[in-house]
Amino acid sequence: MSERKRYVVAGTGGRGIHMFAKPLLKEYTQYCELTGLYDINPLRMKAANELLGANVPIFTDFQEMLDKARPDCVVIASRDCTHAELIVKTLAAGKRALSEKPLCTTAQQCRDILAAKKKYARNGGACFVTHNCRYAPAIAELKRLLKEGVIGEVRAVTFQETLDRRHGADYFRRWHRRQENSGGLLLQKSSHHFDALNWLIGSLPDTLTAQGALQFYGKNGPFRHTRCEGCPHAQKCDFYADMWKDATNRRIYKDAESADGYIRDGCVFDNEVNIVDNAGVLYTYQNGVQVTYSLIAYASYEGWLIQFEGTKGRLELKEVCNSNWAPGTILIHGLEQAVGQSLMLFSPKDGMKQLPIPEKAGGHGGADSGIQFDWFGRPFDAPLTEQQAPVEQAVQAVLIGHAANVSMANGSKPVKVQELLKRG
Repeated sequence: MSERKRYVVAGTGGRGIHMFAKPLLKEYTQYCELTGLYDINPLRMKAANELLGANVPIFTDFQEMLDKARPDCVVIASRDCTHAELIVKTLAAGKRALSEKPLCTTAQQCRDILAAKKKYARNGGACFVTHNCRYAPAIAELKRLLKEGVIGEVRAVTFQETLDRRHGADYFRRWHRRQENSGGLLLQKSSHHFDALNWLIGSLPDTLTAQGALQFYGKNGPFRHTRCEGCPHAQKCDFYADMWKDATNRRIYKDAESADGYIRDGCVFDNEVNIVDNAGVLYTYQNGVQVTYSLIAYASYEGWLIQFEGTKGRLELKEVCNSNWAPGTILIHGLEQAVGQSLMLFSPKDGMKQLPIPEKAGGHGGADSGIQFDWFGRPFDAPLTEQQAPVEQAVQAVLIGHAANVSMANGSKPVKVQELLKRG
């Protein structure tokens, strides 16, 4: 199949515009045609068109968009808690839904999506998720090495994710800081880590326990205001961010505030913050692999440490990131000397060896460009690549995050992850 297919982007925040709408409109035109934008905020869509230098039709009614834009695929980049509703409507219309991660925010929404896929299977609808961690060159290299059996059979995995006080703090300025909007960072942020672990390990999560707390942001702050703009504490607050010096932020968010009330520069110490900023998750897979996962959203520096321990040795991926792109002024002087990533192989038999990591241009360390090519740079009916995530796999990532939330809410009580799909 070589004819162009029609696409609509639902959700015109920064990710929707730059990750999806722009490449659809400017780069991947051989197989794709952008025929509409959907958002609840018409001013935000107007700003999107200005940024795109285009006049793409805009819609504030989803059904009207389906009727008039006639998409073959709806790319969903709206608020996380809205994904499920839009996916179900897209499947009911017999269209492809391509959702930004996470697929959704609760096990009930997972059940609703899977039920809709089954109900409308004959309509031709399908659902996929753009899990970008799979596309990170280092993670893809881990997958190759594990398949080759360089460390034998995997027995245990440790995954430590640290978000620093610029990138991590930004989740507490935005809508993500409310549990009902994002499901918390174990859904919004960690879902693509859980998906990558599912993909690398090749099994389903079984039993899980978790603990977490709001230790740094929200109620823990020494002072607070509603937002950074006009804040009386600006001169003494380490987390003050002048969002509006960035022209793009002003056009997408500031100028659209009056239409929906969404504040992009909310105070990180606002008492309305109700997600955890520090969490630990311990779970097992059905094949016996044990995982210890931790997330800190107020770390002194940003990066990850991933260790795969096998019967023949260990693979260890370490990365230190520079997050100066994120809002704020906090800097760790000298950190630039530590920025970078390394992949090490430790073998009790053969010693220690540093392994090369392929380099790739693009956002998220090259992952975004891989996603864009797989979904937009190939024919619509091209066979799925190993890295493209169908809905059944995306569900498993959500289940881990949701199970962690359930466990934390119940005194770290163990949760049988797959049982979450059976509850009515």
